[in-house]
Amino acid sequence: MHINRRQFLASSLAALTIPTWASSIPLKSNKEIFVSAFSQSKTEHFIGAFLSNGELIWSMPLSDRAHAPVVHPTHSVVGAVARRPGFYIDFFNPMTGEHFSKIEPLAEHHFYGHAVFTEDGRTLITQENHYPTGEGKIVLRQWPTGEVINEFKSGGIGPHESVLMNQSTLVIANGGLKTHPDNDREILNLETMQPNVTYLSLKDGSILNQVGHTPDLHKLSIRHLDVNAKGEVALGFQYQGELWEQVPLVALSSKESSELEYLPIPEHVRARFKQYCGSVCFDKSGETLAISTPRGGFVAYWDMPSRSFIKVDNCRDVCGLVATDQENEFILTSGTGKQLISNPRSSQISEINQLANIHWDNHLRRIEI
Repeated sequence: MHINRRQFLASSLAALTIPTWASSIPLKSNKEIFVSAFSQSKTEHFIGAFLSNGELIWSMPLSDRAHAPVVHPTHSVVGAVARRPGFYIDFFNPMTGEHFSKIEPLAEHHFYGHAVFTEDGRTLITQENHYPTGEGKIVLRQWPTGEVINEFKSGGIGPHESVLMNQSTLVIANGGLKTHPDNDREILNLETMQPNVTYLSLKDGSILNQVGHTPDLHKLSIRHLDVNAKGEVALGFQYQGELWEQVPLVALSSKESSELEYLPIPEHVRARFKQYCGSVCFDKSGETLAISTPRGGFVAYWDMPSRSFIKVDNCRDVCGLVATDQENEFILTSGTGKQLISNPRSSQISEINQLANIHWDNHLRRIEI
């Protein structure tokens, strides 16, 4: 992406005029809002924000369906990352609806639907596919100009989502699926897939650790992840084999681990996942893990200290998942327009709202001050 000096100065000036979250979140929000992409039909796609009572307070149309929002850590900027194979990230001020900028992938690359800002907000990190070769890339861009600072190999094929473990370490879910945007749902390397979780140094692009499955589980694509304050990384899988095959679907990893630690799932629950994990999310304490499955129509929960399964919450087409500021509490969104709040430890779940003609997309983010 080439930006000339005039564009650079204009973007930098615009950044200075964007308010902080603290000064822009409306008073009635209880100092938090939730952001997600959504659709109203197969051709009408948006990104929007809602309050803790479920009221939609802002939305902007998108040219194509988005997958996950990316939220600036300090200033009122939200990005909508296009669904794989994505070719844009549109950035907005969610309080005014102003379109701030658009970032495109490197030449002969596409996005995977996720991006993340560094903790200081100065760098945007994207996962990209160099589709002529299938090589995964991690691209660091200066914010707000979008100028590429550096690009690193992701350590595998198909880097779908990444999260920051700390300011210098990025954890990457390399899904292992080689695809081409001309026919993106066709897997070109099904028999040779090698999904892994990679711990990457953002200082020089070196691989600090990398863990994958045993060869018999090579079709177990690692797609989504989250990290808690203890450095425990939770991974959700999407199996590319048959529905009836009994394979693990959730695992834990760490920067020091030499193998994946698969979490127990009762077989009647595991079968209901239909081999597909959606969002992966720790609660505020890091001791409760939640994983959604839109194909199965529920969210499953685990106790981290004991590594034991807790329960499920049933909700048709549920995928969006985010922790609140209360321990063991999550907000859920579904493709049917529902917004729910759940505490699996106390078995309490209630519907916050259901918005007519809104189909919430896969991922949900929470903004607080």
